[in-house]
Amino acid sequence: MSPPHTADTPAYRYLPDGFDDDLVGLQPLALLDELQVPTLVRIPGSGRQPPRAVACLLHGDESTGLAAVLAVLRRPVQRRFDLYVLIGNVRAARADGGFVHRFLDDQQDFNRIWGLEVDSAETEAAAAIHGHLMDAGLEAVVDIHNNTGDNPFYAIVTTDDPRDYNIATLFTTTVLRWDLLVNTLMESMPRDVSGIAVECGLPGLPESRAFAIDGLRRFLGTRRFRDDRVRFDVDVLGNLIKVKVRPGLRFTFGSADTHDHDFVVADRADTINFVDVPAGHVLGRVPPGDPLPLVALHPRGQDVTEDHLAVTDDGRVVLTHDTTPVMMTRTVAAARKDVLLYLSDHLPPPTAVPRT
Repeated sequence: MSPPHTADTPAYRYLPDGFDDDLVGLQPLALLDELQVPTLVRIPGSGRQPPRAVACLLHGDESTGLAAVLAVLRRPVQRRFDLYVLIGNVRAARADGGFVHRFLDDQQDFNRIWGLEVDSAETEAAAAIHGHLMDAGLEAVVDIHNNTGDNPFYAIVTTDDPRDYNIATLFTTTVLRWDLLVNTLMESMPRDVSGIAVECGLPGLPESRAFAIDGLRRFLGTRRFRDDRVRFDVDVLGNLIKVKVRPGLRFTFGSADTHDHDFVVADRADTINFVDVPAGHVLGRVPPGDPLPLVALHPRGQDVTEDHLAVTDDGRVVLTHDTTPVMMTRTVAAARKDVLLYLSDHLPPPTAVPRT
């Protein structure tokens, strides 16, 4: 485990003149050992266009973004804009051999603190970094993530603005409309700054890295993000319902016996991510006679469990209407620290309503 934050450790680093050549050439973990803390790097361009930003490692176990950013930066390009690179939860990423922990037990989730007024090393770093980004006059920021379950590549937008969709489709035409208000970086952007996230599948896979690199090159190489209409046909999912495992339950994934667990998630359940499933689809099992092990929450916090989930007499935990699960994890740690999955609906394509 890496050492905790102390009063003698800076909350973050800001490198306004770019990476030194010896840093950008390091392997990811070696670079993180040099940085030690959340780091914002400004890579100067010609200044003829507004700056853009890329964020990675807001979760310490999501290594694809950092690998992709380093691959792109190792090919020097003279850009028309300053590029800001945010490397987020460095301490979690370094701990226990590297890229194991979403965030550490003594930390706040670095992906849930943007604009949060709580006194901690993480919020201090986030507030200072956010201040630099706002002072820069950003045009857009892309936040690169991985999933903890089997998902297709997809992007996330927080508005219906055509420019946001057009930036998202530089990566993929599968788009999730996010309205959960959970203090993510993209949610913290003001109206005139496009903020999206890109989900690059499971970490550590060459196809995840290749997807991120290709999208980043398009994001950084596109001169103008069209804002009068959405350029491509897109599949949009939204109306997200958060599904969590109730606190204190013993649960696992696969074919384990319910005599030893309060809840067993169905084997390979994450393969239904972004797949339309009918009412009655089985998410898992509980001992017969036990209550629902899950709670479903509306984006504004209301408990809507009875509208979406049920448990049968023989202990099957089922969905009660047709839906499209997304972002289901395959790990107990991720389910405890965040959610088991989200439920979503298909949304109509966005209309061309330019930013005001």
